[in-house]
Amino acid sequence: MLNRDEIFLYFDRAIIACLCLLIFCLPFAKAGVESFVWSAIFIFILKRALGYRAGSLWGMFPRTELNKALGIFIAVNVLPVIFSVNLALSLRGFFGKELKFLAIYFMLVEVINSKRRLKIVLIAIIFSAVLIVLDAGAQCFRGVDFLRGHELGWYSFGASFNTASGFSAWLIVIIPIFIGIIAANIIPDIKLKIFLFLSIIIQFLYLLKTYSRGAWVGFSAGSYLMFCYFVRSLILRVVILCLIAVIFLLPIFLPQSIKSRVSDMLYTNFNFVYTVVVRVKSIPQISSSSNFIRAKLWKESLEMIKDYPLTGCGLNTYSVVARDYKSFDGGGIYPHNSYLQMAAETGLLGLFAFLWVLFSFFKMGLQHFNQKRDYLVLGLLSGILAFLVQSFFDTNLYALQMVVLFWFMLGLTVAVIKFDLAK
Repeated sequence: MLNRDEIFLYFDRAIIACLCLLIFCLPFAKAGVESFVWSAIFIFILKRALGYRAGSLWGMFPRTELNKALGIFIAVNVLPVIFSVNLALSLRGFFGKELKFLAIYFMLVEVINSKRRLKIVLIAIIFSAVLIVLDAGAQCFRGVDFLRGHELGWYSFGASFNTASGFSAWLIVIIPIFIGIIAANIIPDIKLKIFLFLSIIIQFLYLLKTYSRGAWVGFSAGSYLMFCYFVRSLILRVVILCLIAVIFLLPIFLPQSIKSRVSDMLYTNFNFVYTVVVRVKSIPQISSSSNFIRAKLWKESLEMIKDYPLTGCGLNTYSVVARDYKSFDGGGIYPHNSYLQMAAETGLLGLFAFLWVLFSFFKMGLQHFNQKRDYLVLGLLSGILAFLVQSFFDTNLYALQMVVLFWFMLGLTVAVIKFDLAK
């Protein structure tokens, strides 16, 4: 007959299986994500009902350095529920979203407590990425992806994701993780390293083809973080950054005749490259159609924040309340800025509480890297930073696949740090 410890071990394995299936199917099956999340949560609760106790908070949750910040975050988010303009929607958002996402974080921290278990999760991520790389390739060459049947459009290169921005958000998280896996020598086989390296190149090309400017900005921020910690010499950093600056600024000082010739060549022979250049140039242009619309949507959200400054209009109620602030045809929808939406729904208190979680997380992660030189952690930090920067221009923190990806990677990072420090 199994003793209690053996039962808990089987429960842990079941939770790991659910989490691996969750991250594997995340890019192409929302229903699968929901099913595996709730299955893992059920096992997590059953484990405690049978007597398992963790390290903190009445023995219900594992102890991490983020617990205090997360506790404040949850406590603050209770207020937007109490003072919500729609209590039913806010209760659904609190129990069906906020607590569910936190459960993903705590489950990962609890069950990923060894290098072997970490490798299992990373293998699931790698297999998922390979599948999506193939799926995106099919969409490029056949015009439709084979997982979801999405057709390829001018700005709709999303593989199995509904939108190009969703695909790009996933890419800017996965690419740094692959770099971290290679740099940390987690997979020592040279053939597998070459395979991962080639996959990184393909994913980067896919990222360019999404034409998602917010993702490009986010990826640049994440790459800069990784660059700063890979290259420790300040002089070498300055030299490399100067070379990059020269490459980008050189076209400004070229004679007009040469610029025109190069532009014609890019458009004629390298239409993809030309489109990328045009999209990069449009990033700071407020007059650009998408930028102009986004600015108007941001203005609407600022008006909402002005009317509901401290506790917001209520968790999960933005789409309902925003209709009253519609200022143009096409307005009254999500602001395409996760932080403005968070401030509007949960107030400035909720936004500051979330930013405190992020500050605590990056402080802990960078301190750990400085001590242990763990490049997998650096890759995870860089991917999460890239994701958060893109979230300033998109709805990442309010889209099911993306927000689950965020909390999954947050929990995985803390799990790696925790068992690494326990060695």
